[in-house]
Amino acid sequence: MREVNICDYLKERHGGDILVDLRSKVMYSFGTISGAVNIPVERIEKLYDLPKDKTICLFCQVGEISGQFARLLSDAGYDTCDLLGGYREYLKEKLKEENL
Repeated sequence: MREVNICDYLKERHGGDILVDLRSKVMYSFGTISGAVNIPVERIEKLYDLPKDKTICLFCQVGEISGQFARLLSDAGYDTCDLLGGYREYLKEKLKEENL
């Protein structure tokens, strides 16, 4: 399992990675990162349906939950990446870029 700041990851994003938003469907509906699939924590069993030959990059709202699930998947043989800072950090960076 790797840990990478979410903004750093998005600058160097790899096309073959699977980006997973662990937030609830409601939070996801308000916005997410382009290309992310939503697998809410309450549907955690769906994570194990993801292919093991891809890197699974997980994020949540602030970066705490994603670390726990990245470790679980890593222990199950997945190549995982925990995106530190979560969606909140991503939004803060976007606001800075747009000078808001």
